[in-house]
Amino acid sequence: MEIPTKIGLEILSEVGRISNSTMEVDTILIRTIDIIKNKLNIDACALYLVEGSPATPRLILKASSGFPADSASKIDLPWGKGITGWVAQHKLPQALSEAMQDPRFIYFPEIEEERFQSMLSVPMVYQDDCLGVINVHSIQNRFFDPMEVTLLKTICEQIVGCIRNALEFEKSQLMLRQQTFLYEISQAVQAEPTLEKRLWLLLIGIILGEGKGCHRAALFMLDDHQTRLKGTIGVGPDTDQEAQALWTDWVTPEQQEEFPHPHEKKTFAGLRKSAFHRAIQDIEFPYLQGNNVLADALFLETPQIVDTADELSNVPEELKRFTGVKAFVVLPLIAHDIPFGVILIDNRFTDTPIRSTNLQLFIRLATQASWVIENLRLFTKLIESNRELLTTKEQLIQSEKLAALGELSAEVAHEIKNPLVSIGGFARRLQGKLSRLKNSAPPPDLASLSQYADIIVSEVEGLEELLKNILLLPKGNKPSLRLGHLPALIHQVLDCFEMELREASIKVHLDFEKDPGPLSFDEEQIKQVLINVVFNAIESMPQGGVLDIHTSIQESGEGTSGAMIVVKDNGGGIDQETFQNIFNPFFTTKDTGTGLGLSICRRIMENHGGKILVKNNVNQGVTVQLVLPLQIGGLSNKT
Repeated sequence: MEIPTKIGLEILSEVGRISNSTMEVDTILIRTIDIIKNKLNIDACALYLVEGSPATPRLILKASSGFPADSASKIDLPWGKGITGWVAQHKLPQALSEAMQDPRFIYFPEIEEERFQSMLSVPMVYQDDCLGVINVHSIQNRFFDPMEVTLLKTICEQIVGCIRNALEFEKSQLMLRQQTFLYEISQAVQAEPTLEKRLWLLLIGIILGEGKGCHRAALFMLDDHQTRLKGTIGVGPDTDQEAQALWTDWVTPEQQEEFPHPHEKKTFAGLRKSAFHRAIQDIEFPYLQGNNVLADALFLETPQIVDTADELSNVPEELKRFTGVKAFVVLPLIAHDIPFGVILIDNRFTDTPIRSTNLQLFIRLATQASWVIENLRLFTKLIESNRELLTTKEQLIQSEKLAALGELSAEVAHEIKNPLVSIGGFARRLQGKLSRLKNSAPPPDLASLSQYADIIVSEVEGLEELLKNILLLPKGNKPSLRLGHLPALIHQVLDCFEMELREASIKVHLDFEKDPGPLSFDEEQIKQVLINVVFNAIESMPQGGVLDIHTSIQESGEGTSGAMIVVKDNGGGIDQETFQNIFNPFFTTKDTGTGLGLSICRRIMENHGGKILVKNNVNQGVTVQLVLPLQIGGLSNKT
């Protein structure tokens, strides 16, 4: 049927007014569809727009007239598929009087296509890019003449620029809303003190971030052994009625762009009571690549977009039953190359695909969740390291106090030992002579002198026993030997000084290629020695430097061998006068400390049957060698 020129001009005039307007995209599309359908006297008209990434574009039915309204909104066509997809891909119009007979035809029962015999499909092209397709359908068999094809092409050419501008404007508005939303949720997250509540807020942000586009989000976290992905938190409605009321319950019409804080409208306690959250906590999957889509997202470190869950082997049956949908998205949670878990997002109650714009927001929120978890992990590690360092410091201070007491006791014992030896000797002689005089005839009255002598001997023996105990005190505690590995112990010590090393710009070089393997030592005592040595090395390099630590095996000429830890710095060394006194108790050049650090270290090494050696290179640095006997199963402990 040929279109009169007057009608054609009327159509172009009305479309021209639309293209010069500032209406929103949805309004432009609906007005255009109505004009084409009414003026061309056709039975149905549909307008598709291209969405998705350039790698995986799709055609989404955005506006239609003559089709069932509810069903038409769900049409989603892969690029190049069907007549519409072919027209978009090749950017060529197609006029088909017998559309269903065409081999490219794809049947959509939702729009009752069996009613329509003929079809005209025209691409909307802007600067060689196809932005969409307009289709017109006729129930009766119809041959579209060249005038109709030309008219529809002209309409597409007129409207495409307007659509592109409106889409770009909506895109910029969307980005602005998303940035505002991310800021709002960031502020809300920072206000919460615990990790759990922060994760709740981020999941709430996912289900609210794009309006009614998404309705459920579930968090799966790796267990401590990193072998299972366990359901942790689920946020979303439990019923269709709750899904419909979700936005009314959370967001007021006047402030739909402001992030709603849970304390204002719901409580975390209420969220924990939802059936969806309780069901999530009963689900877990193995963390094995290829076993399930959740693990794959984490191993591949990329979002997994599932469109046909029932057709994929890596979607477990339990997950299919739980979600109840064919399409969902899995986002990995990773920070500093450390995997934490995944977030699963579905649209069970809306049954609409997750758009690329939604996905970008979800990825940003998932990234924020990853860093929330990582920051808490680092903070916890810092607290534990600080607690361990404080404990070690207290132990070191206590050891220094005991050592100081021991040194003082040794000095006192040394001063009184010789006089006591003399007193004891003479008292014993007196006791002996008095005993012989008592047996002589006539016996003298020397009972009182004998009694006094006995008392002197008894008291002196008590003092000698006391001195013996005092002399044992400076030797320290006997090591409690256990099999261990030196590299692991060295790493523990360096973890304690992580912040100091970073602040002093000190680089650490480790070399354990000549590791002696497992050997017996008291872990806490050798750790105390290493902390003292590393601390001294750090203090010698306040402007930065290199701390070199390696292990090796020391061979001696006596046929024995030892395990050696070498700690080397380039802090400039020690002046010769100071170096000669470093092992002397109470000698120190520092404003704080007792000067017993290295003397205690030497005693610990000697109690292990080992030794500590210090090599001083003036203007270069200091090298400390800690040598332990290379024995498995037990070391001699010198006292």
